[in-house]
Amino acid sequence: MWFWLPYFGLFVSLALAQTLAKWWDGSLATGQFLYLQILAASYIPWGLLLIRYLIRAALEALETIRPTLGPSETDYQELRYQLSVAPALATLAATLVGAGFGSIYWLIVMRPVHPYILWGSSRLSLAIDLGVALLIWAVLGALFFIALRQSRIIQHIYTRIEQINLMLPQPLYALSNYTLVAAVGGTLINYVWFVVVSLTIAHSPPAITAVSLGLEAMIVVVFVLPLWSIHILLLDEKRRLQGLLNERLQKAIADLHRSIDEGLLERIDPVQKALSGIQIQQAVLDRASTWPWQPETFLILSTAIAAPLLIWLVQRVLSRLFS
Repeated sequence: MWFWLPYFGLFVSLALAQTLAKWWDGSLATGQFLYLQILAASYIPWGLLLIRYLIRAALEALETIRPTLGPSETDYQELRYQLSVAPALATLAATLVGAGFGSIYWLIVMRPVHPYILWGSSRLSLAIDLGVALLIWAVLGALFFIALRQSRIIQHIYTRIEQINLMLPQPLYALSNYTLVAAVGGTLINYVWFVVVSLTIAHSPPAITAVSLGLEAMIVVVFVLPLWSIHILLLDEKRRLQGLLNERLQKAIADLHRSIDEGLLERIDPVQKALSGIQIQQAVLDRASTWPWQPETFLILSTAIAAPLLIWLVQRVLSRLFS
């Protein structure tokens, strides 16, 4: 229940370290806080918490769809291991790549924002600010690697589903709920930062906007990639069932014509009922979705992505009109 306490302690420690360094060198009045810097410090425990939650959500989703997979116990345990443990060297490489990109982002892209957050106001402050910045992007690098790796594993799991039932797709929704968590969690990290930076500085540099849009594109890929495979499987199953119904429809129509031609009027009523039943099945099948998510899942994701962007666009338009 108290699993979040170490993460909160990490956040408080980082935020206080940055703030105390600026109080000490006099660049920030004692008792004042820089909210953008506090937000930045929160991204380290936020990212670690999201990694923890993604692993847990992926394992729960795997357990939910286990009856549709049919692997042996050994195969199932191997899938659990792959979803819960990332390769050490690959994760380290992703962490280092993230830290490297973070140094470029904070030293070059974020340079216009430095005066607003008193970046590097002293040697001590610079060391702490740079350390926090590298940690942020190191965690984000690991987060994106783990999320992308799990998406690929989920994509592989989809291909191992032995029986697909278009009328009972609920087990498949478990994995789409996982990818929803990954997408919404990443979107919140991205958009909250972008909005706060835009409110902090009058004219946000285009490079910051480009980085945020690039990150959002990666987040959408993480959501869509594993679901595309099952969409293809569902689509193939739907076409197969539609083909079977079309064959039955042709046979029923042929029986109807034969009964009329041969004057077997007593057979017409049963054939008509068969035709009606086939048409009802066709109508139900035509309405069956081939996307492995509930309608509200896609609505939540679309809202999470589009709403902040729309608010930002309105804000920029109004600021230009009244500036």
